[in-house]
Amino acid sequence: MDRGLDSARGRRNLLERITSKIPGFSGYLEREMRREVDKMQRDYLAGQVDRARQALQARVRDWSRSGNLANLDLASSADKLLDRFANRIRHADYGYTGFFDAVKIWEEELDRLYEFDLALAEGVEELASRIESLPRAAAEDDVRALLEAVEEADRGFDERATVFEDVTRKGGR
Repeated sequence: MDRGLDSARGRRNLLERITSKIPGFSGYLEREMRREVDKMQRDYLAGQVDRARQALQARVRDWSRSGNLANLDLASSADKLLDRFANRIRHADYGYTGFFDAVKIWEEELDRLYEFDLALAEGVEELASRIESLPRAAAEDDVRALLEAVEEADRGFDERATVFEDVTRKGGR
């Protein structure tokens, strides 16, 4: 997340650099950049889940073509849950508050959200890896384990809302 923020800082135009010298305004710009980076990060993660879902769909097509239809219902459930998970990531609350919002989320509180988002990114990578390693045959144990992993990731995402609520409750000091 810090690399994305540093990159966004480096792309500031001349007007943004001038206004960053105005007292109080630089904090606004910093929060706005964090918002943009947060949105880019969530879009990226949702895209990763979408790509994992596409890989699962390709595997299901292979299973169907080979007549291996035994666990397609489990795979379909995993597919639907991956779609839900991607959309929850894509449309989650920002780890950011606007300049004029009554409740502010400060840097240390943002760091807590970023820690969660890092763990989320690692979880998404693990799901993609699990899908890539599915066997050529639709083995029930493997498909069931995938479904459970997606359910766990989706339940884990519920914690982001809890973390976000906790952070906003403490915001504004």
